[in-house]
Amino acid sequence: MNTAAGKLTKIFKSVTFAAALILPFASFNSLHAAEEKTPVIMEKAGEIDLSVLIQQWASEMDDVYAETHIEPKDTSKKIFERLGIQDKAFTRYVTTIKGKENPFARLSRGRLIQARLTTGGEVISLRVFRPIDSQSKDISFFEVSKNKDGKFMHAEKTSGFDALPIAASGVITSNLDKAAVEANIPAGVLKQIKDRLSTELNLSKDVSKGDTFSVIYERRQLDGADIGTGKLLAIEYYAKNKTIESYWYEGEGIEGYYDSEGKNNDVTFLRMPCEARVTSTFNRVRRHPVTGRLRPHWGVDLGAPKGTPIYAASDGTVTTKRYQRRGYGYWLEISHSSGYTSLYAHMSKYAPGIEPGTKVKKGQLIGYVGATGMATGPHLHYELKKDGQQVNPLIADLRTGENLRDEAAEDFKVAIAPMRRQIAMLSRIQLAQNQPRTAAH
Repeated sequence: MNTAAGKLTKIFKSVTFAAALILPFASFNSLHAAEEKTPVIMEKAGEIDLSVLIQQWASEMDDVYAETHIEPKDTSKKIFERLGIQDKAFTRYVTTIKGKENPFARLSRGRLIQARLTTGGEVISLRVFRPIDSQSKDISFFEVSKNKDGKFMHAEKTSGFDALPIAASGVITSNLDKAAVEANIPAGVLKQIKDRLSTELNLSKDVSKGDTFSVIYERRQLDGADIGTGKLLAIEYYAKNKTIESYWYEGEGIEGYYDSEGKNNDVTFLRMPCEARVTSTFNRVRRHPVTGRLRPHWGVDLGAPKGTPIYAASDGTVTTKRYQRRGYGYWLEISHSSGYTSLYAHMSKYAPGIEPGTKVKKGQLIGYVGATGMATGPHLHYELKKDGQQVNPLIADLRTGENLRDEAAEDFKVAIAPMRRQIAMLSRIQLAQNQPRTAAH
């Protein structure tokens, strides 16, 4: 095998194609317009030997594309080796980038890195992405690239992205998490599924064996490269005695989740304003991890890597922005309508422009996860109050949105029609796969 083929073999080693339905529309807002333009493509699940394809691709390609994520105890040398970089001029250039500009001077676990290389391992361009999650409306990254004279240059950049809708379906055999893994649904999408279902289901009690579900979500791409998953666009969950539907809709001055009749089933407040795992729950008596004292924990702790984006839980106005060394570290508070306030603590830094008096929208970037103040590790402490009394944001009923009416309701029904047909097809496939087989006579 030639050199290029060898590199590609390393890059594509153990590739698995997951069962997925590539939908025939480019974005949610153009669902009905693009419905008939592109045929539906089904990808079969299973391990595929790519060696023949790799040799063919390598002989036809001038460039090689590789990616990795920053791992614990990584060094820039290890990362470059994983990417297949063999470029002394590039490694020398990276060492000349000074201070906070250089993402390899202080490696942040989990960051996505993508490289475009020559078949000889020389760098054409390399991108280190800032944390990306479903709320992001654009993508920020640090890029090193060659100019037209063949000299390296670097810059911080922000870009939009393409969103390819993907559909998947699953059946509950024991719990929702297992079913999502078996359906190859990414963790970021599973979190959004739980957010949608939690308005009508107790996920620890009401999810039963035999329940089925179908979802449509975004797969994001930049310059043809996959950069992760985005927003959940639709879900239909079929339990024994009920069906739960939720579709994302963006109209003129309107956005949110609605059922098939246009009734709002969104929550006014984000239950988790960053993509994370719950590390400490709302608790009237908890032993503080730093002081060891027993005292109430009037919020939830959300563990996530340092630098993970934090978003405003709902529309409101920033009222407080402070630093507290023996407490919340960098924190801020936002006042919302209907007597609600939200608090965000232990941040590593604030987003630009966030000051007392700043008006923010639900899902707007306000800061980044950190471990400032009295914290044992990077996490967000999140509190929600109603009329001055703390409420548990993970279980409180936070549905206060308005239903769609008149022209918006009609436009919504037209917009979701192709998604409903795709989900209906997925449901028929799921039903056929789970039908008991009878012996032939």
